[in-house]
Amino acid sequence: MPKEWNVCSLTILLLVTILVTTISSYFKISNIENYLTTPTATDTSNVIDLYQSETVKELRKKALISAENDRRVLFNASLKTNGQDFYRKMKMEAYCGQKERIGEKGDGGKYVCNPKKVKKDCTLMSLGLNNQIGYDKHIFEVTGGQCRILGADVDPQNQKTQDSYAKINGELFAGKIPTDLPISRMLEKSGRKEVELLKIDIEKGEFTALEPLIRDYFVCQIFIEIHGTPSEHLKMLQTMGKYGFRIFNVDENPYCTFCCEYSMINELCMAQFEVVPLGITIPQAND
Repeated sequence: MPKEWNVCSLTILLLVTILVTTISSYFKISNIENYLTTPTATDTSNVIDLYQSETVKELRKKALISAENDRRVLFNASLKTNGQDFYRKMKMEAYCGQKERIGEKGDGGKYVCNPKKVKKDCTLMSLGLNNQIGYDKHIFEVTGGQCRILGADVDPQNQKTQDSYAKINGELFAGKIPTDLPISRMLEKSGRKEVELLKIDIEKGEFTALEPLIRDYFVCQIFIEIHGTPSEHLKMLQTMGKYGFRIFNVDENPYCTFCCEYSMINELCMAQFEVVPLGITIPQAND
């Protein structure tokens, strides 16, 4: 093959690669723009009043002053094996004045920020069911019954769960996440492009399943149970922090000493859910 042909082929391949990357980036940015411009029930005056509140200003000021020390303390705790000590040294990165417990009081329930502020026809996801859908029914109710809920578990759910899911405008998926069932496939099959509220409890599957989702799709709030050592918890929190998620609630699991529930919100959704940003307390990977 002439040398000129090789150069030409490489040039064409490079141009095609650049074109595909550009198109992919365009659609990702477009999804974010569409989300941010979709009308919500948020009262702008309420948000402004909240941000101008002297109490909130003082709370944010104190958080910013202590943030550097909070990161150092948490990092040192992550080097040890005591999970409870790590969880209790966690400081909030965002203030939500309207936290609501959704689901069971013990294991399985999650703290959601201002759930009534979801957008119309939003997408809810509940990953990890085991035929226990108290959270799913509750979140469907408090969001006004206007959202589509996608649920998944490693095994098919029993008939009672299937019938209950049909009544809450739900769609069920079965498969091990993410090896057999990538989260993106659920969205593609249901025709959804972003997620408003994501509950994820998939027994360590979160370490490989979550990042591809939040990298390629827009997600507002995440309620995640992380399993493992303090250092593993920190690594997962750093991954979410890299994509703009900030902690607004930490809830120790009373039945599992190496598990903890974290509620996080995307920085781009804070105004919608009337949340105030505080200091960043999760140390970055290179800190």
